[in-house]
Amino acid sequence: MRSPSVSPDPTSAQAVSSPRRRSGRAFAALFGLGLIGVATLPFVIIALLRTTALPGLPGEWPLPARVALLTVNPLLYLAGGVALGLRFAPRVGLRSLTAEWGWGTPGSFRDELRSAVVPAVASGVALGLVTAGIDTITSPMLGQVWAEASAKLGTQEGTGFGALLSGLFYGGITEEIMLRWGVMSLLVWLMLRATGRRTDQTRSPRVLGAIVLAALVFGASHLGAVSTLVPLTAAIVIRTILLNALGGVVFGWWFWRRHLEAAMLAHAGTHVGLACARLLGAA
Repeated sequence: MRSPSVSPDPTSAQAVSSPRRRSGRAFAALFGLGLIGVATLPFVIIALLRTTALPGLPGEWPLPARVALLTVNPLLYLAGGVALGLRFAPRVGLRSLTAEWGWGTPGSFRDELRSAVVPAVASGVALGLVTAGIDTITSPMLGQVWAEASAKLGTQEGTGFGALLSGLFYGGITEEIMLRWGVMSLLVWLMLRATGRRTDQTRSPRVLGAIVLAALVFGASHLGAVSTLVPLTAAIVIRTILLNALGGVVFGWWFWRRHLEAAMLAHAGTHVGLACARLLGAA
């Protein structure tokens, strides 16, 4: 005699699959947002390829193929940053309005985003102006090779609309997902675990160490681009890491005190400030 078939409990199935669906939606939302930045990379890559022979890149390949190849790593880093952040950021009280929207818990998305626009962008613009001033003062200390490389950078990408677009969207969005949402969230989790805490409920200064470490990683991540233009000396390495880490600390602070989108706004504002400094002849 056949035993009666047992139909699955739809409530139980939904309970198992819902967290996966929510995580999938959050991943898709953040990854899709990051893709906007990746889409602007060809503006800078094409300008770079026209003037610089990059080691390890087949020069006989058609330009579209070389551009596509150079976007593979950013896509992988973006995916890794999204995944790291989804795993660790909620555990330590760090937020992304976009991820919360994907999880289905958007809260006051529009109000929180609107309240961060003016202060975050203004801090970024001020940071860009300060960074340009520091760079102008310190550049003569780096020698003639750096001066020539800076001139080369300026002619191929430094003041163009495409470079500004890439700075606003790749820097402002994609790099923040990689470095703040991914790396900083992991470092905060490790820092809190090392001190016997699971979350940063009191917003204590313990997190500042992780902010600085993530900022240094952010600074070091720019060395590859600089090395395509000039041989890396100790002075150039220090200059590249510290100037970019200064921004990383500011962006990390916004991520910590508000949310990831505030860090994105501050980062984008920095590129506006740098562009203004160039127009004023200060960089």
